[in-house]
Amino acid sequence: MTALLVTGTLAACGGSDPTIADLPSDVASARPSISAEEAQFVLAAEKLGASVTGASVADDIETGTTTCWALRNGGVQLREIAVDDASKPLANTGDALRTKQLMAAGVQAFCPDYADQVAQLNLP
Repeated sequence: MTALLVTGTLAACGGSDPTIADLPSDVASARPSISAEEAQFVLAAEKLGASVTGASVADDIETGTTTCWALRNGGVQLREIAVDDASKPLANTGDALRTKQLMAAGVQAFCPDYADQVAQLNLP
């Protein structure tokens, strides 16, 4: 029943919005009240190569929304926040690459006005 309500909610937001059926089943189960923006984030992350699971979906969405918060409120560029503890650009391997993919997906889904900065991530 919840899945049907979410599907209807997602579909009602616009013709191109994803439905709950478009999401990995463990993500849909872990976040049955997922918003259309959050669903777009999950699909964008997967398209960029970052696997979002039921276990990671909450933290992954937080990465995306925090990225947008920093861009909107922090007066920073994406390249300035996509850095490691030594303030060097995140690498294109392992967890660093996944973080950059989630940041890019966050921009696409939650703050597309900053989409021109995604190139700063130098994703492979």
